[in-house]
Amino acid sequence: MARVFWNHQDFLLVDFHTRGATVNVTSYCATLDRLRNTFRKKRPELLPKGVLVLHDNGRPNTTSVTRDLKQIFLWNILEHPFCSPDFAPSDFHYFGPLKKHLANRRFRTYAEIQEAVVKWFRDLNPDFLYAGFDRLIGLPMTQMLQQPC
Repeated sequence: MARVFWNHQDFLLVDFHTRGATVNVTSYCATLDRLRNTFRKKRPELLPKGVLVLHDNGRPNTTSVTRDLKQIFLWNILEHPFCSPDFAPSDFHYFGPLKKHLANRRFRTYAEIQEAVVKWFRDLNPDFLYAGFDRLIGLPMTQMLQQPC
């Protein structure tokens, strides 16, 4: 299992979980801490402005421990609708093309799979990232960036 974090400009982090491991509050908070460190390295200018994170409503994502950590980080959360049977829109944007990219390839180890996945995300065309946000919010990102604040 992997959690993928991205914005309209670049891929930020793919966090792979150990095969068979359960995602719990502790592992999810560790992932959020890695994401914060990634922001510090890749996009430090966003941290003082505030970060808006969209994530699903799985139990580890919604506990008080997780909410408290996001408040400490000063992050705003765009919640996925509670008990929604729908996948997050970004799941459809990324994982279909990734599945096609990996089809018919053979890997000897999980490390090789992880390397191929990370490489695919890093090699994405920026237009693909913009298109993902366009589908998510319903307004082309290029139009949003041209609008005055």
